[in-house]
Amino acid sequence: MNRKIKNKIIVIGLILSCTIITAQQNKNDIAIQQKTTLIDVLNTASKHSLDVFKAKRQYGVNYWEFKSFKSSLLPKINFTAQPFTYNSALVERYDSEQNIDVFRQQQTINSYANLSISQNIGATGTNIYMNSSFNRLENFGDSAYESYNTTPIRIGLSQPIMAFNAFKWQKKTAPLAFEKAKKDFLYELQTINLKSVSLFFNWALASKNVEIAKENKTTAEKLFSIGKKRYDIIAIERNDLLNLELDVYNAKTNLTQNLQTLQKTKAALKLFLRDQLPENAVPELPELISNLHIDINKALDLAYKNNPDILNLKIRKLTALRDLDKAVKENRFDLSLTASYGLNQQANTFVDAYGRFLDQQIVAIQLSVPVLDWGERKGNIKTAKMNKEVVDIELQQNEDTYKQDVTLNVLDFNLQNELVLGALRTSEIAKESYSLTEKRFLSGNVDFLNLTSSRKAWQIANENYIQALQSYWNLYYKVQQLTLYNFIKKTPLVQDFKSILED
Repeated sequence: MNRKIKNKIIVIGLILSCTIITAQQNKNDIAIQQKTTLIDVLNTASKHSLDVFKAKRQYGVNYWEFKSFKSSLLPKINFTAQPFTYNSALVERYDSEQNIDVFRQQQTINSYANLSISQNIGATGTNIYMNSSFNRLENFGDSAYESYNTTPIRIGLSQPIMAFNAFKWQKKTAPLAFEKAKKDFLYELQTINLKSVSLFFNWALASKNVEIAKENKTTAEKLFSIGKKRYDIIAIERNDLLNLELDVYNAKTNLTQNLQTLQKTKAALKLFLRDQLPENAVPELPELISNLHIDINKALDLAYKNNPDILNLKIRKLTALRDLDKAVKENRFDLSLTASYGLNQQANTFVDAYGRFLDQQIVAIQLSVPVLDWGERKGNIKTAKMNKEVVDIELQQNEDTYKQDVTLNVLDFNLQNELVLGALRTSEIAKESYSLTEKRFLSGNVDFLNLTSSRKAWQIANENYIQALQSYWNLYYKVQQLTLYNFIKKTPLVQDFKSILED
Protein backbone atom coordinates (compact mmCIF):
# COMPACT_ATOMS: atom_id res chain seq x y z
CA MET A 1 0.00 0.00 0.00
CA ASN A 2 1.57 3.33 -1.05
CA ARG A 3 1.88 6.33 1.25
CA LYS A 4 -0.79 8.41 -0.51
CA ILE A 5 -3.53 5.83 -0.09
CA LYS A 6 -2.47 5.23 3.50
CA ASN A 7 -2.78 8.94 4.27
CA LYS A 8 -6.30 9.10 2.84
CA ILE A 9 -7.40 6.10 4.90
CA ILE A 10 -6.09 7.75 8.08
CA VAL A 11 -7.88 11.00 7.28
CA ILE A 12 -11.19 9.25 6.48
CA GLY A 13 -10.98 7.23 9.68
CA LEU A 14 -10.43 10.29 11.83
CA ILE A 15 -13.31 12.13 10.15
CA LEU A 16 -15.71 9.23 10.70
CA SER A 17 -14.77 8.80 14.35
CA CYS A 18 -15.16 12.53 15.07
CA THR A 19 -18.49 12.61 13.23
CA ILE A 20 -19.88 9.66 15.22
CA ILE A 21 -18.83 11.22 18.54
CA THR A 22 -20.30 14.61 17.59
CA ALA A 23 -23.59 13.09 16.41
CA GLN A 24 -23.96 11.11 19.63
CA GLN A 25 -23.29 14.23 21.70
CA ASN A 26 -25.86 16.25 19.71
CA LYS A 27 -28.41 13.47 20.16
CA ASN A 28 -27.95 13.53 23.94
CA ASP A 29 -28.25 17.34 24.00
CA ILE A 30 -31.48 17.31 21.97
CA ALA A 31 -33.01 14.72 24.29
CA ILE A 32 -32.99 17.12 27.24
CA GLN A 33 -33.89 20.29 25.32
CA GLN A 34 -37.35 21.84 25.17
CA LYS A 35 -38.05 23.64 21.92
CA THR A 36 -39.63 27.07 22.38
CA THR A 37 -41.28 28.83 19.46
CA LEU A 38 -41.96 32.50 18.88
CA ILE A 39 -45.67 31.85 19.48
CA ASP A 40 -44.82 30.32 22.88
CA VAL A 41 -42.94 33.46 23.86
CA LEU A 42 -45.73 35.75 22.59
CA ASN A 43 -48.39 33.84 24.54
CA THR A 44 -46.31 33.82 27.71
CA ALA A 45 -45.54 37.54 27.44
CA SER A 46 -49.23 38.38 26.94
CA LYS A 47 -50.03 36.65 30.26
CA HIS A 48 -47.05 37.14 32.57
CA SER A 49 -44.97 40.17 31.57
CA LEU A 50 -45.09 43.27 33.74
CA ASP A 51 -45.97 45.26 30.64
CA VAL A 52 -49.29 43.46 30.28
CA PHE A 53 -50.15 43.98 33.95
CA LYS A 54 -49.40 47.67 33.54
CA ALA A 55 -51.63 47.82 30.43
CA LYS A 56 -54.46 46.13 32.33
CA ARG A 57 -54.25 48.60 35.20
CA GLN A 58 -54.24 51.53 32.77
CA TYR A 59 -57.36 50.15 31.13
CA GLY A 60 -58.90 49.82 34.61
CA VAL A 61 -58.23 53.52 35.27
CA ASN A 62 -59.94 54.50 32.01
CA TYR A 63 -62.84 52.12 32.67
CA TRP A 64 -63.64 53.64 36.06
CA GLU A 65 -63.31 57.16 34.66
CA PHE A 66 -65.96 56.31 32.06
CA LYS A 67 -68.03 54.55 34.73
CA SER A 68 -67.96 57.75 36.80
CA PHE A 69 -69.06 59.77 33.78
CA LYS A 70 -72.02 57.45 33.14
CA SER A 71 -72.99 57.71 36.80
CA SER A 72 -73.03 61.48 36.48
CA LEU A 73 -75.88 61.11 33.96
CA LEU A 74 -78.11 59.51 36.59
CA PRO A 75 -80.12 61.29 39.29
CA LYS A 76 -78.27 62.01 42.53
CA ILE A 77 -79.85 61.64 45.95
CA ASN A 78 -78.28 63.37 48.95
CA PHE A 79 -79.24 63.41 52.61
CA THR A 80 -77.84 66.06 54.92
CA ALA A 81 -78.48 66.07 58.65
CA GLN A 82 -77.38 68.08 61.65
CA PRO A 83 -79.33 66.32 64.40
CA PHE A 84 -78.01 68.25 67.39
CA THR A 85 -76.33 71.63 67.69
CA TYR A 86 -76.15 73.32 71.13
CA ASN A 87 -75.15 76.98 71.28
CA SER A 88 -74.70 79.18 74.35
CA ALA A 89 -73.20 82.62 73.76
CA LEU A 90 -73.62 86.37 74.09
CA VAL A 91 -75.00 87.69 70.85
CA GLU A 92 -75.63 91.20 69.62
CA ARG A 93 -79.33 92.10 69.43
CA TYR A 94 -81.34 95.30 68.76
CA ASP A 95 -83.40 96.63 71.65
CA SER A 96 -86.36 98.43 70.06
CA GLU A 97 -87.48 100.05 73.33
CA GLN A 98 -84.13 101.72 73.90
CA ASN A 99 -83.24 101.96 70.19
CA ILE A 100 -79.76 100.52 70.79
CA ASP A 101 -77.81 97.33 70.15
CA VAL A 102 -77.20 95.21 73.23
CA PHE A 103 -75.55 91.88 74.07
CA ARG A 104 -77.84 89.21 75.41
CA GLN A 105 -77.31 85.66 76.57
CA GLN A 106 -78.69 83.12 74.14
CA GLN A 107 -78.99 79.36 74.49
CA THR A 108 -80.34 77.27 71.63
CA ILE A 109 -80.61 73.69 70.40
CA ASN A 110 -80.96 73.32 66.65
CA SER A 111 -81.82 70.19 64.61
CA TYR A 112 -81.78 70.13 60.81
CA ALA A 113 -82.33 67.56 58.02
CA ASN A 114 -82.61 67.80 54.25
CA LEU A 115 -83.26 65.15 51.57
CA SER A 116 -82.68 66.15 47.94
CA ILE A 117 -82.66 64.61 44.47
CA SER A 118 -81.16 66.32 41.42
CA GLN A 119 -80.71 65.57 37.74
CA ASN A 120 -78.53 67.20 35.07
CA ILE A 121 -79.85 67.48 31.52
CA GLY A 122 -76.82 67.42 29.26
CA ALA A 123 -78.46 68.74 26.09
CA THR A 124 -79.48 72.06 27.68
CA GLY A 125 -77.26 72.27 30.76
CA THR A 126 -80.33 72.41 32.99
CA ASN A 127 -80.23 71.27 36.60
CA ILE A 128 -83.58 70.04 38.01
CA TYR A 129 -83.88 69.34 41.71
CA MET A 130 -86.42 68.40 44.38
CA ASN A 131 -85.89 68.51 48.13
CA SER A 132 -87.60 68.23 51.49
CA SER A 133 -86.28 69.85 54.70
CA PHE A 134 -87.03 70.03 58.41
CA ASN A 135 -85.67 72.48 61.00
CA ARG A 136 -86.34 72.62 64.76
CA LEU A 137 -85.11 75.45 66.97
CA GLU A 138 -85.45 75.55 70.78
CA ASN A 139 -84.49 78.59 72.86
CA PHE A 140 -83.70 78.50 76.63
CA GLY A 141 -83.64 81.27 79.17
CA ASP A 142 -86.08 84.07 79.96
CA SER A 143 -87.79 83.88 76.60
CA ALA A 144 -87.90 80.11 76.09
CA TYR A 145 -89.84 78.81 73.10
CA GLU A 146 -89.84 76.02 70.55
CA SER A 147 -90.22 76.56 66.79
CA TYR A 148 -90.45 74.33 63.70
CA ASN A 149 -89.80 75.27 60.07
CA THR A 150 -90.69 72.64 57.44
CA THR A 151 -90.60 72.41 53.67
CA PRO A 152 -92.23 69.08 52.74
CA ILE A 153 -91.45 69.53 49.07
CA ARG A 154 -89.75 72.03 46.83
CA ILE A 155 -89.16 71.62 43.08
CA GLY A 156 -86.85 73.87 41.13
CA LEU A 157 -84.52 74.30 38.20
CA SER A 158 -81.47 76.27 37.21
CA GLN A 159 -81.08 77.08 33.53
CA PRO A 160 -78.08 78.89 32.04
CA ILE A 161 -79.09 80.67 28.82
CA MET A 162 -76.63 80.92 25.93
CA ALA A 163 -73.88 79.70 28.28
CA PHE A 164 -71.06 77.22 27.78
CA ASN A 165 -72.34 73.69 28.40
CA ALA A 166 -69.37 71.55 29.49
CA PHE A 167 -71.64 68.55 30.06
CA LYS A 168 -72.74 68.50 26.40
CA TRP A 169 -69.12 68.33 25.20
CA GLN A 170 -68.26 65.68 27.77
CA LYS A 171 -71.04 63.48 26.39
CA LYS A 172 -69.29 63.65 23.01
CA THR A 173 -65.72 63.06 24.17
CA ALA A 174 -66.18 60.55 27.02
CA PRO A 175 -67.45 57.62 24.87
CA LEU A 176 -64.64 58.23 22.36
CA ALA A 177 -62.09 58.32 25.17
CA PHE A 178 -63.36 55.00 26.53
CA GLU A 179 -63.30 53.43 23.06
CA LYS A 180 -59.75 54.71 22.69
CA ALA A 181 -58.86 53.06 26.02
CA LYS A 182 -59.91 49.69 24.59
CA LYS A 183 -57.90 50.29 21.43
CA ASP A 184 -54.95 51.46 23.54
CA PHE A 185 -54.94 48.14 25.39
CA LEU A 186 -54.94 46.15 22.14
CA TYR A 187 -52.24 48.47 20.79
CA GLU A 188 -50.12 47.92 23.91
CA LEU A 189 -50.42 44.14 23.47
CA GLN A 190 -48.82 44.57 20.04
CA THR A 191 -46.06 46.64 21.62
CA ILE A 192 -45.47 43.67 23.92
CA ASN A 193 -45.42 41.41 20.85
CA LEU A 194 -42.80 43.60 19.19
CA LYS A 195 -40.66 43.50 22.32
CA SER A 196 -41.09 39.73 22.48
CA VAL A 197 -40.01 39.37 18.85
CA SER A 198 -36.86 41.39 19.51
CA LEU A 199 -35.91 39.43 22.64
CA PHE A 200 -36.74 36.07 21.04
CA PHE A 201 -34.61 36.65 17.95
CA ASN A 202 -31.74 38.03 20.03
CA TRP A 203 -31.86 34.76 21.93
CA ALA A 204 -32.24 32.73 18.72
CA LEU A 205 -29.31 34.46 17.03
CA ALA A 206 -27.11 33.97 20.09
CA SER A 207 -28.16 30.31 20.25
CA LYS A 208 -27.38 29.80 16.56
CA ASN A 209 -24.01 31.47 16.98
CA VAL A 210 -23.24 29.10 19.86
CA GLU A 211 -24.27 26.17 17.71
CA ILE A 212 -21.98 27.32 14.91
CA ALA A 213 -19.19 28.08 17.38
CA LYS A 214 -19.44 24.54 18.75
CA GLU A 215 -19.28 23.15 15.24
CA ASN A 216 -16.31 25.41 14.50
CA LYS A 217 -14.54 24.22 17.65
CA THR A 218 -15.21 20.57 16.85
CA THR A 219 -14.10 21.05 13.26
CA ALA A 220 -11.01 23.00 14.29
CA GLU A 221 -10.00 20.27 16.74
CA LYS A 222 -10.70 17.63 14.12
CA LEU A 223 -8.64 19.44 11.48
CA PHE A 224 -5.81 20.04 13.94
CA SER A 225 -5.79 16.35 14.84
CA ILE A 226 -5.72 15.39 11.17
CA GLY A 227 -3.10 18.08 10.51
CA LYS A 228 -0.77 16.60 13.13
CA LYS A 229 -1.07 13.21 11.47
CA ARG A 230 -0.39 14.72 8.08
CA TYR A 231 2.51 16.75 9.45
CA ASP A 232 4.03 13.59 10.88
CA ILE A 233 4.07 12.10 7.41
CA ILE A 234 5.28 15.42 5.95
CA ALA A 235 2.07 16.02 4.00
CA ILE A 236 1.71 19.66 5.17
CA GLU A 237 4.05 22.44 6.20
CA ARG A 238 4.58 23.48 9.84
CA ASN A 239 3.07 26.87 9.10
CA ASP A 240 -0.21 25.20 8.16
CA LEU A 241 -0.07 23.12 11.33
CA LEU A 242 0.44 26.24 13.45
CA ASN A 243 -2.53 27.94 11.74
CA LEU A 244 -4.67 24.91 12.52
CA GLU A 245 -3.61 25.02 16.17
CA LEU A 246 -4.27 28.77 16.33
CA ASP A 247 -7.71 28.14 14.84
CA VAL A 248 -8.48 25.78 17.73
CA TYR A 249 -7.74 28.48 20.32
CA ASN A 250 -9.70 31.07 18.36
CA ALA A 251 -12.64 28.68 18.11
CA LYS A 252 -12.60 28.08 21.87
CA THR A 253 -12.46 31.82 22.58
CA ASN A 254 -15.29 32.48 20.12
CA LEU A 255 -17.40 29.75 21.73
CA THR A 256 -16.88 31.26 25.19
CA GLN A 257 -17.88 34.72 23.97
CA ASN A 258 -20.99 33.38 22.23
CA LEU A 259 -21.97 31.41 25.34
CA GLN A 260 -21.77 34.63 27.37
CA THR A 261 -23.95 36.42 24.82
CA LEU A 262 -26.43 33.52 24.91
CA GLN A 263 -26.64 33.68 28.70
CA LYS A 264 -27.30 37.43 28.60
CA THR A 265 -30.00 37.25 25.90
CA LYS A 266 -31.71 34.33 27.60
CA ALA A 267 -31.59 36.12 30.97
CA ALA A 268 -33.15 39.23 29.38
CA LEU A 269 -35.96 37.12 27.91
CA LYS A 270 -36.54 35.30 31.22
CA LEU A 271 -36.72 38.61 33.04
CA PHE A 272 -39.27 39.91 30.55
CA LEU A 273 -41.33 36.71 30.90
CA ARG A 274 -40.94 36.76 34.69
CA ASP A 275 -39.08 33.43 34.86
CA GLN A 276 -41.69 31.60 32.77
CA LEU A 277 -39.03 30.36 30.31
CA PRO A 278 -37.85 26.76 31.05
CA GLU A 279 -34.17 26.33 31.88
CA ASN A 280 -33.72 23.75 29.12
CA ALA A 281 -35.55 25.85 26.51
CA VAL A 282 -33.99 26.24 23.07
CA PRO A 283 -35.38 28.56 20.38
CA GLU A 284 -37.08 27.16 17.30
CA LEU A 285 -37.12 29.65 14.45
CA PRO A 286 -40.56 30.42 12.97
CA GLU A 287 -41.30 30.05 9.29
CA LEU A 288 -42.69 32.50 6.79
CA ILE A 289 -46.45 32.65 6.26
CA SER A 290 -46.95 31.31 2.76
CA ASN A 291 -48.69 33.64 0.30
CA LEU A 292 -49.31 36.34 2.93
CA HIS A 293 -49.59 39.63 1.09
CA ILE A 294 -51.12 42.69 2.79
CA ASP A 295 -53.14 45.08 0.63
CA ILE A 296 -52.13 48.69 1.34
CA ASN A 297 -55.62 50.14 0.85
CA LYS A 298 -57.13 47.55 3.17
CA ALA A 299 -54.46 48.25 5.78
CA LEU A 300 -55.17 52.00 5.60
CA ASP A 301 -58.93 51.45 5.95
CA LEU A 302 -58.38 49.19 8.97
CA ALA A 303 -55.97 51.67 10.52
CA TYR A 304 -58.46 54.55 10.23
CA LYS A 305 -61.13 52.30 11.69
CA ASN A 306 -59.25 50.64 14.54
CA ASN A 307 -56.12 52.51 15.53
CA PRO A 308 -56.28 54.53 18.78
CA ASP A 309 -54.19 57.30 17.24
CA ILE A 310 -57.06 58.03 14.83
CA LEU A 311 -59.51 58.17 17.73
CA ASN A 312 -57.12 60.51 19.50
CA LEU A 313 -57.21 62.81 16.46
CA LYS A 314 -61.01 62.87 16.64
CA ILE A 315 -60.90 63.67 20.37
CA ARG A 316 -58.41 66.49 19.79
CA LYS A 317 -60.68 67.96 17.10
CA LEU A 318 -63.64 67.93 19.49
CA THR A 319 -61.51 69.41 22.26
CA ALA A 320 -60.43 72.28 20.00
CA LEU A 321 -64.06 72.97 19.10
CA ARG A 322 -65.04 72.81 22.78
CA ASP A 323 -62.35 75.32 23.76
CA LEU A 324 -63.48 77.69 21.02
CA ASP A 325 -67.12 77.36 22.09
CA LYS A 326 -66.09 78.03 25.69
CA ALA A 327 -64.07 81.12 24.78
CA VAL A 328 -66.94 82.60 22.72
CA LYS A 329 -69.70 82.00 25.27
CA GLU A 330 -67.73 82.97 28.35
CA ASN A 331 -66.63 86.26 26.83
CA ARG A 332 -69.94 87.87 25.87
CA PHE A 333 -72.60 87.91 28.65
CA ASP A 334 -74.05 85.67 31.37
CA LEU A 335 -77.79 85.08 31.49
CA SER A 336 -79.41 82.50 33.74
CA LEU A 337 -82.87 81.61 35.03
CA THR A 338 -83.69 80.01 38.37
CA ALA A 339 -87.16 79.03 39.51
CA SER A 340 -88.65 76.93 42.26
CA TYR A 341 -92.01 76.12 43.81
CA GLY A 342 -92.65 74.49 47.15
CA LEU A 343 -94.73 74.25 50.28
CA ASN A 344 -93.57 75.77 53.54
CA GLN A 345 -94.81 76.26 57.10
CA GLN A 346 -93.55 77.53 60.45
CA ALA A 347 -95.18 76.70 63.78
CA ASN A 348 -94.51 76.16 67.46
CA THR A 349 -95.51 72.47 67.37
CA PHE A 350 -94.50 69.62 65.14
CA VAL A 351 -98.10 68.85 64.14
CA ASP A 352 -98.88 72.43 63.17
CA ALA A 353 -95.65 72.67 61.17
CA TYR A 354 -97.03 70.02 58.79
CA GLY A 355 -100.44 71.56 58.26
CA ARG A 356 -101.89 74.47 56.31
CA PHE A 357 -98.88 74.82 54.08
CA LEU A 358 -98.04 78.10 52.45
CA ASP A 359 -96.77 78.49 48.90
CA GLN A 360 -93.05 79.16 48.44
CA GLN A 361 -92.24 80.52 44.98
CA ILE A 362 -88.99 81.90 43.60
CA VAL A 363 -88.26 83.12 40.06
CA ALA A 364 -85.03 84.95 39.29
CA ILE A 365 -83.32 86.10 36.12
CA GLN A 366 -79.67 87.08 36.39
CA LEU A 367 -77.84 89.03 33.71
CA SER A 368 -74.19 90.07 33.62
CA VAL A 369 -72.94 92.15 30.67
CA PRO A 370 -69.38 93.49 30.44
CA VAL A 371 -69.44 97.15 29.35
CA LEU A 372 -65.77 97.99 28.97
CA ASP A 373 -62.93 95.44 29.01
CA TRP A 374 -60.37 97.12 26.70
CA GLY A 375 -60.44 94.25 24.18
CA GLU A 376 -59.90 91.40 26.66
CA ARG A 377 -62.92 89.39 25.44
CA LYS A 378 -61.99 89.88 21.80
CA GLY A 379 -58.42 88.75 22.54
CA ASN A 380 -59.63 85.60 24.30
CA ILE A 381 -61.86 84.66 21.37
CA LYS A 382 -59.12 85.35 18.80
CA THR A 383 -56.67 83.25 20.83
CA ALA A 384 -59.10 80.32 20.91
CA LYS A 385 -59.69 80.55 17.15
CA MET A 386 -55.96 80.66 16.42
CA ASN A 387 -55.36 77.69 18.72
CA LYS A 388 -58.04 75.72 16.89
CA GLU A 389 -56.42 76.52 13.52
CA VAL A 390 -53.03 75.41 14.86
CA VAL A 391 -54.57 72.17 16.11
CA ASP A 392 -56.24 71.60 12.73
CA ILE A 393 -52.89 71.95 10.95
CA GLU A 394 -51.15 69.66 13.44
CA LEU A 395 -53.88 67.06 13.04
CA GLN A 396 -53.52 67.14 9.26
CA GLN A 397 -49.75 66.73 9.59
CA ASN A 398 -50.19 63.83 12.03
CA GLU A 399 -52.72 62.19 9.71
CA ASP A 400 -50.36 62.45 6.74
CA THR A 401 -47.46 61.07 8.79
CA TYR A 402 -49.61 58.24 10.07
CA LYS A 403 -50.76 57.34 6.56
CA GLN A 404 -47.15 57.29 5.38
CA ASP A 405 -46.12 55.12 8.35
CA VAL A 406 -48.77 52.51 7.55
CA THR A 407 -47.93 52.53 3.83
CA LEU A 408 -44.18 52.14 4.33
CA ASN A 409 -44.52 49.33 6.87
CA VAL A 410 -46.88 47.39 4.61
CA LEU A 411 -44.56 47.85 1.59
CA ASP A 412 -41.54 46.74 3.62
CA PHE A 413 -43.39 43.67 4.91
CA ASN A 414 -44.50 42.58 1.43
CA LEU A 415 -40.91 42.89 0.19
CA GLN A 416 -39.37 41.24 3.24
CA ASN A 417 -40.69 37.83 2.20
CA GLU A 418 -38.34 37.76 -0.80
CA LEU A 419 -35.46 39.01 1.31
CA VAL A 420 -35.93 36.19 3.82
CA LEU A 421 -36.10 33.56 1.09
CA GLY A 422 -32.95 35.02 -0.46
CA ALA A 423 -31.15 35.03 2.89
CA LEU A 424 -32.21 31.42 3.50
CA ARG A 425 -30.92 30.30 0.13
CA THR A 426 -27.68 32.22 0.71
CA SER A 427 -27.26 30.43 4.05
CA GLU A 428 -27.81 27.04 2.43
CA ILE A 429 -25.32 27.81 -0.34
CA ALA A 430 -22.75 29.09 2.17
CA LYS A 431 -23.09 25.93 4.26
CA GLU A 432 -22.71 23.67 1.23
CA SER A 433 -19.76 25.74 0.01
CA TYR A 434 -18.07 25.41 3.40
CA SER A 435 -18.58 21.63 3.41
CA LEU A 436 -16.98 21.36 -0.04
CA THR A 437 -14.13 23.68 0.96
CA GLU A 438 -13.49 21.57 4.07
CA LYS A 439 -13.24 18.42 1.98
CA ARG A 440 -10.93 20.11 -0.51
CA PHE A 441 -8.77 21.35 2.37
CA LEU A 442 -8.50 17.81 3.74
CA SER A 443 -7.48 16.61 0.32
CA GLY A 444 -4.89 19.40 0.08
CA ASN A 445 -6.52 21.28 -2.83
CA VAL A 446 -7.16 24.58 -0.95
CA ASP A 447 -5.20 26.39 1.75
CA PHE A 448 -6.21 27.32 5.28
CA LEU A 449 -7.07 30.90 4.34
CA ASN A 450 -9.78 29.76 1.93
CA LEU A 451 -11.17 27.43 4.58
CA THR A 452 -11.37 30.22 7.15
CA SER A 453 -12.97 32.59 4.65
CA SER A 454 -15.59 30.01 3.69
CA ARG A 455 -16.44 29.33 7.34
CA LYS A 456 -16.80 33.07 8.03
CA ALA A 457 -19.11 33.46 5.03
CA TRP A 458 -21.29 30.63 6.33
CA GLN A 459 -21.57 32.25 9.77
CA ILE A 460 -22.43 35.67 8.32
CA ALA A 461 -25.04 34.09 6.03
CA ASN A 462 -26.69 32.42 9.05
CA GLU A 463 -26.78 35.71 10.97
CA ASN A 464 -28.23 37.53 7.95
CA TYR A 465 -30.97 34.92 7.61
CA ILE A 466 -32.01 35.19 11.27
CA GLN A 467 -31.95 38.98 11.12
CA ALA A 468 -34.02 38.96 7.91
CA LEU A 469 -36.52 36.61 9.58
CA GLN A 470 -36.63 38.91 12.62
CA SER A 471 -37.36 41.91 10.38
CA TYR A 472 -40.17 39.93 8.72
CA TRP A 473 -41.95 39.19 11.99
CA ASN A 474 -41.19 42.61 13.41
CA LEU A 475 -42.80 44.24 10.37
CA TYR A 476 -45.80 41.91 10.57
CA TYR A 477 -46.54 42.77 14.20
CA LYS A 478 -45.91 46.44 13.50
CA VAL A 479 -48.57 46.37 10.76
CA GLN A 480 -50.84 44.38 13.10
CA GLN A 481 -50.30 47.08 15.73
CA LEU A 482 -51.13 49.92 13.33
CA THR A 483 -54.30 48.20 12.09
CA LEU A 484 -55.31 46.09 15.13
CA TYR A 485 -56.07 43.33 12.63
CA ASN A 486 -54.78 39.75 12.44
CA PHE A 487 -53.87 39.29 8.76
CA ILE A 488 -52.97 35.63 9.32
CA LYS A 489 -56.40 34.68 10.66
CA LYS A 490 -58.08 37.54 8.77
CA THR A 491 -59.96 38.72 11.86
CA PRO A 492 -59.91 41.93 13.95
CA LEU A 493 -58.07 41.75 17.25
CA VAL A 494 -60.51 41.18 20.10
CA GLN A 495 -60.23 41.03 23.88
CA ASP A 496 -62.45 39.98 26.77
CA PHE A 497 -62.34 43.29 28.63
CA LYS A 498 -64.48 42.00 31.51
CA SER A 499 -61.81 39.47 32.41
CA ILE A 500 -59.19 42.24 32.49
CA LEU A 501 -61.00 43.94 35.38
CA GLU A 502 -61.25 40.63 37.24
CA ASP A 503 -57.48 39.98 37.18
